[in-house]
Amino acid sequence: MNWYKKANINSKMPKRELGKTSYKVSILSMGGQGALEDGTKDDSISIIKRAYDLGINYFDTSPIYGDSEKHYGKVLKGIRKNVFLATKTDDRTRDGSLRLLERSLKRLNTDYIDLWQIHHLDDSDDISSICSKKGSLQALIEMKEQKVVKYLGFTGHEIPDVLIKMSKQHLFDTVLCPVNAADKNMNKSFISDVLPVAKDQNMGIIGMKVFSQGYMFHPKGIKTAWELISYALSQDVSTIIVGHNTIEELEENVAIAKSFYQLLNKQQEEIEEKTKDYLKRACFFRKEYGGYNSKKKIGYK
Repeated sequence: MNWYKKANINSKMPKRELGKTSYKVSILSMGGQGALEDGTKDDSISIIKRAYDLGINYFDTSPIYGDSEKHYGKVLKGIRKNVFLATKTDDRTRDGSLRLLERSLKRLNTDYIDLWQIHHLDDSDDISSICSKKGSLQALIEMKEQKVVKYLGFTGHEIPDVLIKMSKQHLFDTVLCPVNAADKNMNKSFISDVLPVAKDQNMGIIGMKVFSQGYMFHPKGIKTAWELISYALSQDVSTIIVGHNTIEELEENVAIAKSFYQLLNKQQEEIEEKTKDYLKRACFFRKEYGGYNSKKKIGYK
């Protein structure tokens, strides 16, 4: 496979429209996990600054990602108007979500959020709670009406059908879901089932789990970041979120994104084929494999 032509890391970052928001986001976005969740403050701040300098303008975080919001707050004060800032609520109630938002605004050192998302939808019971009169959806709607947040979205990684059901509850602006090279080998696929529904509603589509926390790599399967990033960006997405542990990782992934070209169907199928023997590893976060919170040491199976 000799498809990769590496770009100059200082070349221009490609952008795409984020659905009906019409905001143009970098095709590679900065994840709020990796070093930002588990690393030191200095490392996290250095990575955020370097990401911005390299053309990344979409920054993702969540109240449950350690000190990630605080790290962003240290960096973004002087450049806030130039970036698209997304955070989340994992509380299912209106009041609990409003308290989380107040905390997020303080930690992020800002007075508004570009995208506020309902975090990790796991099952239909979640939707019932969220959409009730005292559910978190009410908080999202109120804060948008008050212009504290600009856009509304939701996220999920366990069951495609749950995200499809949620998309019918409100005119959301975005969906954040898994988009990786193993996905189409599953019985239900986020790429095949969720993305077309979101596209029909003109939602911004944000891909995650591109690397599946590194479990997409396998001695007898996927071996390069180029395959995974190029595959994900060849799907119908606005951007992909990747967490970074080091400046070196960030710069490698930025170079890949800046060299991106649309893969042919045959090329995509070749990459998908490589993952068929280790789906439980590559899609460990799926409900059929126990879900994200029940993850155990996966190994190479």
